[in-house]
Amino acid sequence: MSTSRAILRLASRGPSGGGRRRVLTATATSGAQRQVERGSAHPAAGGSAAGAGASYGSVSRNATAGSAAVGRCGVATNGNNRFFSLSTAAAAPSAARAPTPTPTPVLASRSPASATEFDTDLLVVGCGIAGASAALQAARLGMTVTMLSSARNVDDCNSFWAQGGIIYKAEDDSPDLLASDVHTAGAGLCNDPAVMKLAEEGPGRVEQMLLRGSSEVPFDRDADGRLALCLEASHNRARIIHWRDETGKAITTSVQAAAAQHPNIRVMTSTTAVDLALAAGQCVGAHVLVEDSGMNDGSGMGRGGGYHLETIRAPATVLATGGLGDLYAHTSNPASAKGAGFAMALRAGAVLSGMEYVQFHPTTLHIPGQRSFLLTEALRGEGARLVDRRGRCFAKNYHPDGELAPRDVVSRTILSEMRLQGAPHMYLDISHRPADWIRGRFPSIYEHCMRQGLDMTVQPLPVVPAAHYFCGGVATDLTGRTTVPGLFAAGEVACTGLHGANRLASTSLLEGLVWGCSIADHLADRGSKDSKDGLAASADMGALAPPRVPGTAAGGGGPVASAKALSSAWKDLRTILWEDVGAVRRSSSLREGAQLLSDLADRCSRLYDTSALCPETVELRNGVQTGAMIAAAAASNECSVGTHFVEEEDEEDDHGQARA
Repeated sequence: MSTSRAILRLASRGPSGGGRRRVLTATATSGAQRQVERGSAHPAAGGSAAGAGASYGSVSRNATAGSAAVGRCGVATNGNNRFFSLSTAAAAPSAARAPTPTPTPVLASRSPASATEFDTDLLVVGCGIAGASAALQAARLGMTVTMLSSARNVDDCNSFWAQGGIIYKAEDDSPDLLASDVHTAGAGLCNDPAVMKLAEEGPGRVEQMLLRGSSEVPFDRDADGRLALCLEASHNRARIIHWRDETGKAITTSVQAAAAQHPNIRVMTSTTAVDLALAAGQCVGAHVLVEDSGMNDGSGMGRGGGYHLETIRAPATVLATGGLGDLYAHTSNPASAKGAGFAMALRAGAVLSGMEYVQFHPTTLHIPGQRSFLLTEALRGEGARLVDRRGRCFAKNYHPDGELAPRDVVSRTILSEMRLQGAPHMYLDISHRPADWIRGRFPSIYEHCMRQGLDMTVQPLPVVPAAHYFCGGVATDLTGRTTVPGLFAAGEVACTGLHGANRLASTSLLEGLVWGCSIADHLADRGSKDSKDGLAASADMGALAPPRVPGTAAGGGGPVASAKALSSAWKDLRTILWEDVGAVRRSSSLREGAQLLSDLADRCSRLYDTSALCPETVELRNGVQTGAMIAAAAASNECSVGTHFVEEEDEEDDHGQARA
């Protein structure tokens, strides 16, 4: 199976201000070569992940779900497996974060034999657009569904905080035009069957789930009552629909509300998945920590107290746990984005692919000492300009599309200017647009900035790039099946190959919607007779392997992990990833980062093994293991492309030279 090769170009141009600007760009070959047909080579479809392209690393591990070990994972590149132990860094990240609370341990652990066992057709771990869509579509097709949220409120997910919009269609649009834009943004490494699935099915799913029925969304409309369409970076058509600058909030709230009201769906908040449950090599649910009084009807009003361990049995399980941005020192993601699903899938023996491709959003509001705040792509789509402290535009010195170039290019553009000028940030300026229009089009951003003493109608906003979206994940086929029977994945935690080396703006909500619904359709089509693909009879769940976690195997567990120990480990992890596996990488830094993560993982493994089981230690175990996978995949991929931008150091250039 041949794959297309990205044509890498080092764009160097000397602007009037002096100095040389260099940003690696990727242009995919056109026509048949453009199409990376990795569907048949995809590991979830029975092929080899490594065979999908030398620059697309994969990670896998055969392990028992629930294993307490954090420190080992394997990286497969071109069929060669390299195993290493995943540990300790230095300075804390500069972004302000809430202090780590003192964790609450498990007060009562129940063995699988005595635990409450749910008879549900489908278990969905996660409640964002992918999880809620899968749950709602499955319920509408007659299945019973249990949907989990680790938070007390189901809106604590990445989907809720998406600002810009969701792809629909322009009047002069077509699936091929959208597919071309996806391939261009993905640097020629996208899986063409996945791209075409999104392009062809997307508009229909938007109409089915978001434009009518119980989950209808009040999208913005023009003076004639038609859907207001917006242009965003790397799109050749204005095809993005939105609700103000809070599209994710509007979509997620509508779909979640419809799901919570459906009689076939049970929502469990304050419930932390510890590991996937396995029986005879199949996924048959999950082992979870439930907050006492947190097992509720979806109201999100958990009353605190301790936790108890339960096993939820289901013949089909969907991972829809979202992304991993909170593993980085600077991120646009909420605190819940800690990479749980990636680590759980790894421990269950699933294949993960593209783990080096972390997308950084070019424009987050930079306020020292505060968490990054996303400034949507739609701002630049509506004409916002990147400027330096003197008000000079610079984006087109790096790429002819300027502010509307792919996100990886714009992120490196800003970082390059910051480095050249010795500045802590650049600026985003939309003050040339009418003030009333700005306040009406971007009300939540305007209000947030005003609370910071910044009036975007009259002044530019300080911006820096931040970790935003993960383009790799748990390898699936076009139906959402992973390499573990009974386990499916959708949304940011999944990797269909759709995004290649970089994601096109406003594809994330649509991806979650399309694949969430597709999984439900697939399960309904297969029915209860096909245990291989999902809905197995309850008898097929057989002898369920017990969870191997502290406090259950040894009967009691150790003392509660201290808030200081947890906070120190998180600071080390975030600093290592930000400095060594960030938007611009070097081979030496990647190797150093992998070693530091190895030391940190050893430390966290001991902490997990000797502490009482609680959500905080579960989160840390997952975060460190996921971070180690990112570093391992990045260190093993020598092809600098898309979001995996690798500089090669030499004596003549202190800043490094991009490897092409």
